[in-house]
Amino acid sequence: MKASSFFAGISLAVSVLAEGDPPPPQFPFVLGIVSDTPGQCSPGQSMNITFLPDTLRLDLPSMRFGTEGHGRTDEFASCQFTVEFSSWWYKYRFAIQNVTYRGHLKATDGVQLYQLTANTVFRYENRKLNPGRAPPDTWNVSMSTMVDNRAKATIGGEGDFDDDFEQSETVPHLEWSTCMDGGEGSGDVKTKLAFILTATTSDKTGKGTGVLTRGMTFDFGVAWEECSPNRDVKNAWGQTRIDDWSVCTYNNNANQTSRATTRALRRGPGVIL
Repeated sequence: MKASSFFAGISLAVSVLAEGDPPPPQFPFVLGIVSDTPGQCSPGQSMNITFLPDTLRLDLPSMRFGTEGHGRTDEFASCQFTVEFSSWWYKYRFAIQNVTYRGHLKATDGVQLYQLTANTVFRYENRKLNPGRAPPDTWNVSMSTMVDNRAKATIGGEGDFDDDFEQSETVPHLEWSTCMDGGEGSGDVKTKLAFILTATTSDKTGKGTGVLTRGMTFDFGVAWEECSPNRDVKNAWGQTRIDDWSVCTYNNNANQTSRATTRALRRGPGVIL
């Protein structure tokens, strides 16, 4: 197995999958992370990504409430970032079947962690190859929402609270990725997972304090399925497809222009064997 990048752990474990086929012999590697909330989840500093056989684990130790839950009725913690992966194993696709929220809350009387959310979108970006790779440089993108979970919680609220918490939620419908051919991340195909993760507290007194003492951990249960890759199907995959999503042309001054054209929603393919 190749060495993982400094901000992402790649681990192996023996487990039994709830659905799908046995996991592939190798798991994808992280190419890079772009964070929209670097104060709470900063690549290389305050986040760790681990791909286990049946779990994609996100450790976010710096995730916190904006003002430590004091002086407002609701406090909000949020991490939003996109991870690019490569080296998917040939003839496999994946889905997310559940999400587990974990953390440690220290809260005064009246402060309750009442909502946890996780939204995950898989993006498949492929370059249209022109003869001789001449301009314009044109990319299509296909996307599917793998998880869109909004969980009600009742953590704390009555008396002081200082304890670990854990809550698991099942994804009602498995949304499968496209079937990988092993060439993803090679330059002409990019595969990304975009995450929006939140936690919200209420404070019935308006004077309480709530703190995520160690941030939060999100475990996404992964199901694997063997498949037969087909380039025509891969390029038409996804709940949403945008042809010519990025079209770049260049002149002598190295300027570039881009345009985007939205295509109709399309459902992903069924099982391909």
